[in-house]
Amino acid sequence: MKMRWTPVAGLALGLLTAGPAVAAETAPADALRQKDAEVRELRHRLEQAEKELEQLRRDNERLRRQQEKAAPQAEPADAQRAAEELRQLREENARLRQRAARAPAVGAAAEAKPVRPMSGLPPVTPDTVVEVDELAGHFQTDPAAAAARYAKKTFRVRGEVERFHTALLRRQFTVLLRSPDGGLPVACRFNYIDRYKTVFTTRNGRVLTARYESGREVALLETGQGVVIAGRCSGQDANGTIEFSRCELIR
Repeated sequence: MKMRWTPVAGLALGLLTAGPAVAAETAPADALRQKDAEVRELRHRLEQAEKELEQLRRDNERLRRQQEKAAPQAEPADAQRAAEELRQLREENARLRQRAARAPAVGAAAEAKPVRPMSGLPPVTPDTVVEVDELAGHFQTDPAAAAARYAKKTFRVRGEVERFHTALLRRQFTVLLRSPDGGLPVACRFNYIDRYKTVFTTRNGRVLTARYESGREVALLETGQGVVIAGRCSGQDANGTIEFSRCELIR
């Protein structure tokens, strides 16, 4: 049987033969559109990353400038404090040299001043309170007996604050008590408590001041103030100073 050719049959045959070609042309177009979308997404992410990087650079530059502005303000204060501590140390050394030079004359004058005999006194205990005048008098009149009685013992000494010394490199400060008639100095060494950032003097060395980590400052002691200090007596050093360590302010 022969198929009769008609225009409709021809159109149908044309569509059947053209179908695969149209599908082949459509697939590459979809792939291109997908690649183009991916490229646009990558460009967007790159632009965001560049913006974030630029912001970080600006932030770093701002912090660097702030640090450069703050450094010149902090350095002079630290340098001034170090210079003041060095000046105090030099003055203290000069005073000790002067006292060591006149020690014989001072000792002779002190011998004439009555002090209680050590032989009649009870042994010292951590609760014993010794007047600074008596302590200095005992060391001046009989250094060996005074060392046997007081050295390596923990007790309390009562006197009047004469001056202070703050250490340059150690977290320590020293309170010097006024001795009778310019006699033997008594030095009480304290360690910083943990919450102190630094300890220094103000008002031309008359006030001992502590600064906390928060920046708050508080006056600890001032010259002329009566105090009772507990500590371990180390005896006399080479300059004749009666030294105490591990000190604690009782009142």
